Amino acid sequence: MKTALINDTSARLLENAGSIHTFAPGQTIYFEQDAGNTFFYIKKGRVRAYSIDENGREFTYEVIGPGRLFGTTDPFLETARSTSIDAVTEAVVVELSLANILPLLKESTDLAIDIINLLSRSVDALAKHIRRLTLMDAKKRIADFLLDISGAPDPSLGTTLHSIPYSHQDIADCCALQRVTVTRALHELEHLDLIRLSYRKVIIKDRAALERYARSV
Repeated sequence: MKTALINDTSARLLENAGSIHTFAPGQTIYFEQDAGNTFFYIKKGRVRAYSIDENGREFTYEVIGPGRLFGTTDPFLETARSTSIDAVTEAVVVELSLANILPLLKESTDLAIDIINLLSRSVDALAKHIRRLTLMDAKKRIADFLLDISGAPDPSLGTTLHSIPYSHQDIADCCALQRVTVTRALHELEHLDLIRLSYRKVIIKDRAALERYARSV
């Protein structure tokens, strides 16, 4: 699946309409349940969308890079934040309100299409998360996650069609699994000659075979 991004013309419109903020690595941009009256465009860097359950366990929904939006549904639905967002690297983001953006959507069809594409991608990503969590065991959940992340190569995230720069803990956070479970499952996938493990990186050796494994009954 091709990664949807805001094009350069739309990006300039957003930057001129909003206020620019810089966040240090690890700094929280907002917490779940905060008031959600603005959304953000990422000009530079990466951020992480996640939730924390009542036991303090984190679940990472997505790592989001430059050219993407986050927090978009909250102001439109007039709801509290549905996730927390932290900066992974130094992140430069443009904060926008509906008052800023609605006139631009009327003036720029390209911007409106870009935002619709990004919202559609977010819905698709959430549907895949739900499918993994409800229908797949640990190994197939991990295999499907690796295929999904690498299927939309993003230089800003360091992902390619055959390489995912995630640690075992990163994968555990994204797949709602214990780290020890992820490590065991990855080694089993490596034993099947489907992947190769490196330091903080997973190499897909046989994409077609990994896809067959993830879809097998």
